[in-house]
Amino acid sequence: MLLEIAFVVALAVGVPALFWIMVRHSSEKIVHQYREMGQHFKVELTEPEAQLGGFVRSEPFIHGVYRCREMSISVPGKGLQNTRQIETILKVEALEKSFNWQMTATGLLGGLRQRDSGNKVRWVSGDRAFDAAVDVRTNDDDRLLRMFDANRRATVIAILKGSKGTLALRDGVLSFAEFGLIADDRKRERFEQIAEVLCDLAEIVEVN
Repeated sequence: MLLEIAFVVALAVGVPALFWIMVRHSSEKIVHQYREMGQHFKVELTEPEAQLGGFVRSEPFIHGVYRCREMSISVPGKGLQNTRQIETILKVEALEKSFNWQMTATGLLGGLRQRDSGNKVRWVSGDRAFDAAVDVRTNDDDRLLRMFDANRRATVIAILKGSKGTLALRDGVLSFAEFGLIADDRKRERFEQIAEVLCDLAEIVEVN
């Protein structure tokens, strides 16, 4: 009987302790990557305090000015279409509010992501490889065609193909959203590279 009680007590204590260790370890990995990004972009890092004894840990986020533009990387409270799918969002300021577009990889998930594009008709570039890989919706077909030459279309394919991500320009904000958290060097470096692409696109969209 005593052995059974001891086992139950050990289980009651051990499982929460193991969960706490796992949550803390995962959080530390993510915080490390955000500290690296904060240093890379030379912007402010915010690390929310853990709650409920460390069992609840909100994601860190960075925000500030990079290449003379407001930018941020964060995890919103709600996922895609208000689901529990966690996604990380990179945002870069663009001084253009009348021109909107959204790009996803083709396929079922891309179609789901395009549900918030305002029922716009899919844009076709005439580039077979691009049109087969990327689903695009916009409010200005001609302007989009001028903006995305062959090299930029290739860059978009490289970013979106197989990524479960979304590139968009909406209400003066260029963004890239992708499922998952930034918890390793590879994903951090990917977001750092895409931030450069968004800054380049912001400069282009303001003169086209």
